[in-house]
Amino acid sequence: MSQWILIRTLLAHIPLVVKLAFAVISTGVSVGAVVHILEPNKFPSWFDGIWWAFVTVSTVGYGDFVPESTMTRVLAILLIFVGVGFMTLLVTSFAGAAVQINLSTREGDVSFVGEGHVIIIGWNERSRHTIATINKEKPHLKIVLIDDSLTELPKFYKNIHFVKGNSSEDAVLKQANIGLASVVLVTANTQANEFSADARSVLTTLAVKGQNPSVYTIVELLTKDQVANAKRAGADTCIISTLLTGDLLTSTLLHPKTSEVIRELFEFERMSLISFRSLDHSLIGEPFVQVWPKAYQNGDLPLGIKRGEQIFIHPPASLELQTDDQLIVIVSPTK
Repeated sequence: MSQWILIRTLLAHIPLVVKLAFAVISTGVSVGAVVHILEPNKFPSWFDGIWWAFVTVSTVGYGDFVPESTMTRVLAILLIFVGVGFMTLLVTSFAGAAVQINLSTREGDVSFVGEGHVIIIGWNERSRHTIATINKEKPHLKIVLIDDSLTELPKFYKNIHFVKGNSSEDAVLKQANIGLASVVLVTANTQANEFSADARSVLTTLAVKGQNPSVYTIVELLTKDQVANAKRAGADTCIISTLLTGDLLTSTLLHPKTSEVIRELFEFERMSLISFRSLDHSLIGEPFVQVWPKAYQNGDLPLGIKRGEQIFIHPPASLELQTDDQLIVIVSPTK
């Protein structure tokens, strides 16, 4: 009795599609073998019998083999009733499984399989703009979106893998394959108050770094107060979006005629031209003004210097260049 219970338990764990496939194959092989025995002249080989059985089960009916004896025809009738039933269930099960997988993918229940992908956390206008820009500039880059507010991924985002859930939970991050991701962008929830939004961003950063300490993590914050906590959590870059917006509004308010210039500089195509250059050894110890002739000759427009964590935009011409300095330049779009 215990052995029968064990067998039933094992069978219960086998997927229905597998059991139906086994039923169809075993029925076809068994009946094909029997008809070969019953009518060896009409079905010269075992394979001929099996071929006829599967053609019958699939309702194709080529007519190349036709049973003649009453016994074989009765067997064919049983095969049609039993085998075709199993085959119909098998096909509908496959179709149902395919529909369910597609639905689960849209609803964010399927794990991402891949590496080198970008993970974007939070569904908002900034993430939508980021996704649209990536698709335009790097269409082959894989993107995984994590969000707990969406019921399903919008239909027009076909190249995005959606994972539904709380981004601070390990299971959700594992579903997004955080261990093999290249970059993570944590966007702030502007619908919540600033403290709650930043606290959640910091908690998400902590969870991300706990799963993959080496992944480059960009965190959007709403206030400066949480920058230190985000850095302690492991954030590689912190962007305070409210300050950027405030600076842009203030600049436009005080200098209205420069708004178009600022907008042009903030276009992605131009922002992507900003780059870092290593200093020529001959320039070390020289004033900043000395970088201009050679840089401009190479098609670069010098903007400033990056020294460690400090950024000097339009520094004094007399600023002495140091060994570890990097030159911030706008690269010529023709290069």
